[in-house]
Amino acid sequence: MKHLFITLCLLSVALFSSAQGEKTALLITHYGSSDPDTRALTLDVITREAKETFPQFEVREAYISPIVRRRLEKQGVHKDSPVDALLKLRSEGYSHVLIQSTTLIEGSEMTSVRRDAESVKPFFKEIKVGNPLLYTVEDCEKVIEILTQEQPGKKEDVIYVGHGNQLPSTATYAMLDYMMKAHGLKNFHVSTIEGYPTLDATLAQLKETRPKQVTLIPLLLVCGNHTKEDIVGVWKPEMEKAGYQANVRMQGLGEQPAIRKLYMEHIEALLK
Repeated sequence: MKHLFITLCLLSVALFSSAQGEKTALLITHYGSSDPDTRALTLDVITREAKETFPQFEVREAYISPIVRRRLEKQGVHKDSPVDALLKLRSEGYSHVLIQSTTLIEGSEMTSVRRDAESVKPFFKEIKVGNPLLYTVEDCEKVIEILTQEQPGKKEDVIYVGHGNQLPSTATYAMLDYMMKAHGLKNFHVSTIEGYPTLDATLAQLKETRPKQVTLIPLLLVCGNHTKEDIVGVWKPEMEKAGYQANVRMQGLGEQPAIRKLYMEHIEALLK
């Protein structure tokens, strides 16, 4: 009902917006996090840096996950959905919108953002949607360079653990792993919690490199529940059971300035 009311308002706004001049906004869409600490270290920083990098635009943010939004509402924190944020922008007279998602791969969340943009496209003169962090081979090369800057110690392997899914896009993680090996980075691995490569596939690789110690690092934008429950709660014990000394680095990708810079570059690509 709320969307219907806003839609009717938009129809009237559209009749008069041309006389007011064209306005452009930048919408940053995050999956979201209900943890205020990790949010402050990652999502809030990305949105703030977008405002600093692109002062010519009105910058807003939206959370993709309905579950996260509901949890935050219970904490007294409101975050718009992508559709709500877009409809609000149109009601305020914005005719052009750039959307950049902080998702990592072209998975279900990215599909949701593209679908939301398409659903309100008739109300705007232009909507452009940027690509996720790992979209092209060049993107993957840049991320690998960042992830492998710090070399592992003697008899140590580094395992980046992503979320993964059961969709074709989970192949992005396998490609990252393959590309690392192709660069001669045999002691770096990429695996996933819910996709492929699996924990078992990574354990099989460790039998070849034969480390004594493994460092597990989340290949996730934020260091949240998946890190605590899956990487610390499941992966670390499994590594120890297999005979390895296991450590977990509690740091999300969004805490790295070099990763955040790549998102800014994706936004810049929308301007071309």
